[in-house]
Amino acid sequence: MVRYSIATSARDQLIVFNNWVNTDDFVLVARRIREGGLKRILRRVLGGRQVRIETSWRKSEIPPTNWWDIPEVVERWNLKITGSPSRDFNDYVAQKYLADRRDLVAVSLGCGTGAREMRWAETGKFRQIDGYDLSEPRIESARASAKEAGLQEILNFHVADVFSDAVCGSYDIVIVEGSLHHFSPLEAILGRIQNLLVDDGYLLVNEFVGPTQFQWEDRQLLEINGLLASFPDRLKTKWDGKTLKTRVGRPSKLCIRYGDPSEAIESDRILPMLKTMFNPVEVKAYGGTILHMLFHEIAHNFRSDDREVKKWLRVCFETEDALIESAALTSDFVAGVYQKRH
Repeated sequence: MVRYSIATSARDQLIVFNNWVNTDDFVLVARRIREGGLKRILRRVLGGRQVRIETSWRKSEIPPTNWWDIPEVVERWNLKITGSPSRDFNDYVAQKYLADRRDLVAVSLGCGTGAREMRWAETGKFRQIDGYDLSEPRIESARASAKEAGLQEILNFHVADVFSDAVCGSYDIVIVEGSLHHFSPLEAILGRIQNLLVDDGYLLVNEFVGPTQFQWEDRQLLEINGLLASFPDRLKTKWDGKTLKTRVGRPSKLCIRYGDPSEAIESDRILPMLKTMFNPVEVKAYGGTILHMLFHEIAHNFRSDDREVKKWLRVCFETEDALIESAALTSDFVAGVYQKRH
């Protein structure tokens, strides 16, 4: 059945075929063509699924335009996860769950540029951490960073599909941070994790668990766009210094498929599947339901000590907290410690 949803504002999306296509697709394609990106669009359309995923993750350097680039946001995560704005998830787990353990061997699935693996190595609990990722440029960057930090004896980075036979062995710790929502079939990867993990080991998860394929809830978009409309122009100017971010919408499923088809592929199944297949030792929700997409592309404007910036950060934090506490929305991000079921 064809479904149409036309919002009252002309700037809102026309959603067709249950959001397989929407008006944002045409705006995006037109902009890419103007920027000389027609060849890139054709390569994505004509390339296979694996090619599109690998192409999406070739960049190893990204400008500070995401919510995790805002120091106050990171402090907020820490407070919600560990109880202290200056104590991160890594230190919390190392002290609470690994206090009497040394020389641990870990594997990280979807390690990217290795920044999080370096942080785990810095806790002093690990003899070896093996990181796997599809992106060769990111793995090269991870190896260079590990060498520069003097951690190359602990950190071993490899280019490999996490579903391949190259990822094998027995590990005390399995790490999935910001990567589990890219893996599908989800049940299959969690089964592999069960096989990789020793009986008394830990699965450490730090993940997006919100709507699959970023099909945001109506209330979520209403609140995000209300805050965005209230920002002064200088705070919603994108990295190019010219373009204003004026609205957040749902990406069409076609856009996801031909952009990064792995993006949030089964994200809303992560928490229930983890609960079914593992024992949840401790799971902490830390929001992101509003802040994640609100600050996307404009986070660099909120990395200052400007009084107005601080005011808007406080307003945004309080809005998200109120919505989650009232159960109007749920948290899109969680950090958790899991063990095998016996």
